[in-house]
Amino acid sequence: MDKEEFSELVNIVLDNTARPPQELFANGYDDWHCRARLGHFLAMPEFNRLDAAKELFMSVLDVEPDEENSQDVEEKAYALQHLSQVEKDQKIYSKALEHINMAIETAESYDYLYKYILRGELWAQRWNIMHLMKQTEDAEAEVDERIEVFKDIPIEHNSYLYYGYRFKAQLAAERGVPLVAKDYMHMALHNMEITEQYKKRLDKAFAATHENISWILSEIDKATPNPDNLHWDI
Repeated sequence: MDKEEFSELVNIVLDNTARPPQELFANGYDDWHCRARLGHFLAMPEFNRLDAAKELFMSVLDVEPDEENSQDVEEKAYALQHLSQVEKDQKIYSKALEHINMAIETAESYDYLYKYILRGELWAQRWNIMHLMKQTEDAEAEVDERIEVFKDIPIEHNSYLYYGYRFKAQLAAERGVPLVAKDYMHMALHNMEITEQYKKRLDKAFAATHENISWILSEIDKATPNPDNLHWDI
């Protein structure tokens, strides 16, 4: 991609109804942050320019973020996470796994509490890719290891435990064990901030007595607050 094509794609994004701030791309193609930000937009369904998004994300692979700047580190990890997601959607699982591993390494090399990415979510993306690659046993072993490490830490809102138990619930559902799947989801939700308005909806979803556990888990997810909008301690 050259600077001219980059500018054309920026204009397409800016002309969209969402109208993101032009300042996001003010420094142009030479600024890796601008390339990554444009990639995030192009990967959205309303644009669906996945090849261009991948090219932009790939262009930041060798960038060294400013270690003293949490936002800089986060932008690098976020770009890697979305690159992996695009590759996962395209069923390029080996590359998707490689790049989510890079995202995890980038995020976990520092002690920052990030604004947008959750360490537990990054790991869950890894586990789901491994599951698609028929590496479920290894993924589940990693989940159990993470749970063992973090279960006794005295914090309330733990993304590792939420996403770990949620992954185990998904596996239990696939294995046709609805009560176990529900138990794991209860354990997952114990590690996130749930207000009263959500508790009522979740109680209703959990109360379903039929055997369609995939549907029940879907209803539980719909009744769960968006993790992106919650406070997390880790």
